[in-house]
Order: sequence, then C-alpha cells, then structure tokens
Amino acid sequence: MFPYSVGVFLKASAAREPAGAEAALGRICAALESDDALVSRALALSSTTTSSALREGRNLDFLVGVSLETEEVLPEPRISSGAAALEIATWLFGGLPSWFVATHEYRLTGGMEFEVIDLNDQKVRAWLKLSAESPVPTPAYKLRSSGGSRSLSLVDRSPGDGAMDNYLQSIVMPPMYIPGESAAVINVLNEEAVAGFLEELKGELRGHLGRDEKERPLRIILSGRSDPSTFAFELLSAADRLDPGLRVLDLHRLAEGVDRYRWVLRGDELVRVNQELETKGRARIELADGLPVVPGRNLVKVRALGTDGVRISRTVVIFAD
Repeated sequence: MFPYSVGVFLKASAAREPAGAEAALGRICAALESDDALVSRALALSSTTTSSALREGRNLDFLVGVSLETEEVLPEPRISSGAAALEIATWLFGGLPSWFVATHEYRLTGGMEFEVIDLNDQKVRAWLKLSAESPVPTPAYKLRSSGGSRSLSLVDRSPGDGAMDNYLQSIVMPPMYIPGESAAVINVLNEEAVAGFLEELKGELRGHLGRDEKERPLRIILSGRSDPSTFAFELLSAADRLDPGLRVLDLHRLAEGVDRYRWVLRGDELVRVNQELETKGRARIELADGLPVVPGRNLVKVRALGTDGVRISRTVVIFAD
C-alpha cells in the first residue's frame, strides 16, 4: 500500500446523475483503500472539472479524475452452444442449477479512464499559486480500460421485483429464453463492467506508482503500523540531487473531534538530517515524545520541501485503541 492521500472526482461528462455519481465515487474510493488497498486514503471530491478538483484537493498527495462510459442500451446477447447445452441439460434433469449457467454474453462498449495528477509536482504547485485561470497542468499519466464482455446467468438477469416472474417462467422454458427486464440487466452489466474496469486500472496504477516512487528525487518512507509512542520515518534523497538538503519538514495529525497536532523539524535536528542526507542520502527522523493519537482513526501527513524546490508529502492512517 502506498502512503498517499488521494482525491477522486468524476469528470463532467461522467457525472450525469448526482445519485449515480455519488455511488460510482464511493465504489472507486472503496476499491482504492479497502481490501488489497492501493493507497492509505481515497477521498471523494465534489468537483467535476480538473481545475476545480485541483483547488478542492490541493492539500492531498494525488488526484484521480475518472471518466466513465456505461451502457445505455442493452446489447444483443450472444449465446454459445456450449453454455446452451449445459443449461438445457441442467434444466431437464435438475431445474434449479440451470438458473446459474451464464448463457447470455454481452459485448460492452463502455470504458473507464483514470487521469492521475501528482499534487507535489512543481508545475502543479505553480499553477495553484496563480490567481487567474490558465490551462491545467498535464496529468502524470492516463490509464484506460474498455470493452470486453460479460456473461450473465438467469440469477444475474433477475435482480429486484421481477425476479420471481423470471423464475416461474423457467419452469416451462429454459432460462436462456428469458431475457430479463432491460433496465435491470443494464444495471447489472454496468456494475460488473465497472468492477472489471476498476480491477484492471487498479493494477496498472499500482505499477505506475511503484515505478515512479523509486525514481523520486526525495522520498518519505512511512508505515501505518508504526507504534505512535516511538513514531519514526525515513527520508531518502536521490544521488543525483545537487542540493539534497531540506528547507522545511512538518508533520500533521488530524483526528475527528480534536485539534490538529503539528510537529516541525528544526534546530540541531534539522542540521543533523541535512548532513545525513548530504553524506548518506538518507536520514531517520524520530519524534522524541512520540506521536499523540486519539482512539479511532488518526490521519498523519508528513510534508517536506527541499532546498532545491522539490516538494513531497505522504499520508498514513493509524488506528488507535
């Protein structure tokens, strides 16, 4: 998992209906930070354009702009001979198992695109300082997943109120001849398609972030499993940095219901860290008094600005008893 706080927004062309947009955002955020998590935190933003999302999410680490194209008309299904034979056999000799044979294959025309923006990029930070609107910075990369097909069984094609009617019809005819209610099937297709697109894009994004992280001139190594009483993290400076020192480094802890905690690297400790970055290319930083946390969810963000203008911020979530 990458220690990133990521803002996710649906681009204007994708945000057709507020309810649908909210559900899609929630699903994407959950996919990024849940099981097999990609990032520490994924936050749904209300913006629908890149320029507004940049300003809304300026204190995060990354932005992901999502373009989503879903099926609006039910495609004509294709029924393979193998699936049809299996369904008829189970229908004749078992009945119920035939409901679960995925005989209807639908070709998909929709897709999903991720537009990824690094909010620590110097060009992005310079854009955020402008008072007048100007062309938005170029994304770090764009990732797209589209097309493919999904196969649905009678159970898949029978969500909601019409399910019982479909099952009753299957008593007198094989399920492959029961198309299901078009709107309901389209919803199922879109849900499955979005899940597939997300899984593919999540894998691609993991690869890009992993390669980019290794190539950064300045890195912060954080762990969400750190003991708050002995909280520590590392800084790594690339060998080709002409000026490897730090100008500023601070840490923020945010938790619901309590004031923000801020810690700043200064004085002799800042001098030590800069010397180690220059001579060794790495330095370990420990909070002498530990990190004060509260029961529940604690968001911990570390920000650093190098003397050469390189900026980096990383975020972890710590759960405390």
